[in-house]
Amino acid sequence: MTALVELKEVSKMIKGKKIIDSLSFTIRAGEVFGFLGPNGAGKTTTIRMMVGLMKLTEGDIVICGHSIQKDFEKAVRHIGAIVENPEMYKFLTGYQNLQQYARMQKGITKERIDEVVQLVGLSDRIHDKVKTYSLGMRQRLGIAQSLLHGPKILILDEPTNGLDPAGIKEIRQYIRDLAEKEGMAVIVSSHLLSEMEMMCDRIGIIQKGRLIHVQSVRDWMNDGREAYSIEVDHADTAAKLTTASFPDIRVKIAGKSLSVEADKEQIPDLVRLLASKNIRVYEVKLLSKTLEERFLEITEKQGAVS
Repeated sequence: MTALVELKEVSKMIKGKKIIDSLSFTIRAGEVFGFLGPNGAGKTTTIRMMVGLMKLTEGDIVICGHSIQKDFEKAVRHIGAIVENPEMYKFLTGYQNLQQYARMQKGITKERIDEVVQLVGLSDRIHDKVKTYSLGMRQRLGIAQSLLHGPKILILDEPTNGLDPAGIKEIRQYIRDLAEKEGMAVIVSSHLLSEMEMMCDRIGIIQKGRLIHVQSVRDWMNDGREAYSIEVDHADTAAKLTTASFPDIRVKIAGKSLSVEADKEQIPDLVRLLASKNIRVYEVKLLSKTLEERFLEITEKQGAVS
């Protein structure tokens, strides 16, 4: 896939303090890239530099082959963005808000407005005043506004913030559709781990202004050792035998089961050992690690979590 966004050793100094430290990554057409980190990690600062609201101290950002530093207008022409909350004229209708925004851009036709309205699923309510919209509808209207000029990159800062579960699901589906059906590169920043897991193709973790890890969600969830639940009849004895014979396997007792982290090849040997010691094994179940567990593993390895 074509790289539409490339950050090259991007840094930002504010009042002598390095807020963003040498960020480098690329984002491809047709993917949703998650920018994950706690509040204050530098997500919004990075996004502000990408859309030209804040100058870079060092490095460069290349958008569709155009440098933010050297060719700003051509670079930002390809970007649609919502940074924090979308602002609307609440006394106007959704359609009138889009018309106001369209006047700021060249070549946005009535047909394009209608197309974008349909794309975000607001056709039934677009002529109602924005003050009657739910928060989820305002987010969708904000996305419509950012799509009017036909950008190749969509940047959304905390797009599900404050939404109820139904609204979150709606926005998540629209984001997936934009990447898959429109071939856009979508960049989503969030501190909500579960949302990133369901929404994104790849995730980059930012911690204290540094990018400490980038990986596909699928690979990330299955990276390294697997977690298993092994139901047995004597959990205490089974745990002691496991630790004595397999010192590299992590073991915890969970009721009548063992919770173990091991390589796949070790599980048959472990089951054979337990059976040879007259411990009955009723079930071996693979447990998928949550994104939160992987996040904590990675940040702890990096020394980012105390």
